[in-house]
Amino acid sequence: MVWTPVGQFASSGLVSSSFTTAKRLAELLGDWRQGGSAHERLAATVRSLILDGRIPLQSRLPPERALAGAIGCSRATVTFAYNRLREEGYIESRQGAGSWVTLPAGHRAATDTLLAGAGLEMRIAALPAPPALDDIARAAVGDLPRWLDHHGYDPLGLPPLREAIAARYTARGLPTAPEQIIVSNGALQAIDLTIRAVVRRGQRVMVEIPSYPAALDALRAAGARSVAVPVSAAGWDLGMLRALAREQQPALAYLIPDHQNPTGAVMDLPSRRRSLQDLERAGSHVLIDETFSELWLDGPATAPPPPVAGERTIIVGSLGKSVWGGLRIGWARAQPVLIGRLAMARATTDMASPVLEQIIATHVLREMDAIMHERRALIRVRRAALADALRASLPEWRFSMPTGGLFIWAELPGAISTSLAVRASELGVQITPGPRFGQAGLLERYVRLPFALAPEQLERAVEILARAVPGATSARPHEQPLTYVA
Repeated sequence: MVWTPVGQFASSGLVSSSFTTAKRLAELLGDWRQGGSAHERLAATVRSLILDGRIPLQSRLPPERALAGAIGCSRATVTFAYNRLREEGYIESRQGAGSWVTLPAGHRAATDTLLAGAGLEMRIAALPAPPALDDIARAAVGDLPRWLDHHGYDPLGLPPLREAIAARYTARGLPTAPEQIIVSNGALQAIDLTIRAVVRRGQRVMVEIPSYPAALDALRAAGARSVAVPVSAAGWDLGMLRALAREQQPALAYLIPDHQNPTGAVMDLPSRRRSLQDLERAGSHVLIDETFSELWLDGPATAPPPPVAGERTIIVGSLGKSVWGGLRIGWARAQPVLIGRLAMARATTDMASPVLEQIIATHVLREMDAIMHERRALIRVRRAALADALRASLPEWRFSMPTGGLFIWAELPGAISTSLAVRASELGVQITPGPRFGQAGLLERYVRLPFALAPEQLERAVEILARAVPGATSARPHEQPLTYVA
């Protein structure tokens, strides 16, 4: 059933939803009885799951009696734990509506800024340009004269580039025609165009938690009301995805199945198909972000599965992460009718992408396999340098080695990432704390660490972070430094 938002949820841009079941919460709680009294440990464990995003905000908690039966304790223990969390501001209740998850400081976005910081920049997951780009750009300039008698405005993109993008999808196992492609100024513009084309203010949108901050910002700006599906390095909560699709029938679902930003998780092919089917049955559009799909690192076996798409699927990609961020070329792949809606949305803010950059991108795609061979070799060395440095200087930090992408999602036992970011900035390293990938107050035990810098720079950055940790073990839980995330 669909639960109608009440109170603060009606105007917060957030949607309340049922949690899966008492059984599912029991699975998340794990061995919660270790140390201390049962009711205190239960409250502490639920609080930790909330702050880590494992129990999404606005989720309705199971009734006390049902949870007590599922975890094998008395109802009084659950009642005490719920009361403690209610006193602390992590639960709100209403007669007849049950209890749902909230935060003491309310639901606020973790702010961002484009201000540059001093020192080593570890907020941006992007590589320097590949050596081949110099010669490619020179060749592209030689092709420019053939376009000079053209007006230069093509809102869908230059035909040769659309053909090249379509051909790459076809080679990956998803037959695609040029009519299914629109070229954008980076992937974020394609994401924003999709949101503006298919989401009306106040409609529900499914997102992952954690997720790409700029996409979350675009959804907030559009007035979307988000429902969250937890994801970790181990994967997605597919049961919750199915339940939310059925209950909330979101207008749009935004998913990053390939080297997910920031966890690095990869969704297998059966899960992709199942998720797409669940969302299609709900009548949802599905926005698939493939920004990192080319960056598999441990051999072909770690490459993401072939893309899957339905009539309502929009797949977004770009050359920004795989080739160079300065080449502002992205795209969306969808059915022609949807491409037309994106083009109409674009007409209100932007006419077309620059011609020369599109010519360069066309040449890049012709050489893409060779470029990606160089990119992956470079990234493997940098990934190893960051992982080795973390193990040596911060052995208490926990992380799973990603099979692709450009970052490590690290858990910081005993440290608060917001405070760590402030302290690290003072010492000369710019990092992005966990809340930026969800909401203020959440994910404080995590930080995203890109391995885009040179190995010696990564080693130096980790040394500085190790010096910053002692001053990051306590802070106001909702303070937020200035951060720029790419």
